[in-house]
Amino acid sequence: MSESIRIRVCLAVVAQGKILLVPHFATTAGAVQWVVPGGLVEFGESLQEAAMREFFEETGLQAQALELLDVSEVILADKPYHSITISFSGRVSEGTLRAEPNHPYGEKMPRWFSAAEIETLKVHPEGTIAKALAPGGATVSSDQTNQHDQI
Repeated sequence: MSESIRIRVCLAVVAQGKILLVPHFATTAGAVQWVVPGGLVEFGESLQEAAMREFFEETGLQAQALELLDVSEVILADKPYHSITISFSGRVSEGTLRAEPNHPYGEKMPRWFSAAEIETLKVHPEGTIAKALAPGGATVSSDQTNQHDQI
């Protein structure tokens, strides 16, 4: 039984009113949850560095971590799992959107979602996504969104 707390980061990028999410495949067949790109912090890595690295690994896009957006915690009663996720707002600086390579569950292609589309999905962390999409949340300037026509 692991009694360590997992420190996770994620980078919420919103462009043209849409947030970039990646699919997470649950262990139950066919269950997909859309999540903000992120993952575990490696030893010696700052929170912002980890968020930018994880964002690149999962999307193929280089991004800057701008501001602290949210902090969330998950404690599972039925499993030895405890995580704290520090979320940042971010801005894409370059790159081409692509699926995460060599993932054990196959292709994990990120997608842009509007607030209306998110209402029909299972997403995580919900509070972070809501804050990012709120007016004044995680935003980018229009000159940054023009180079990413996949939105």
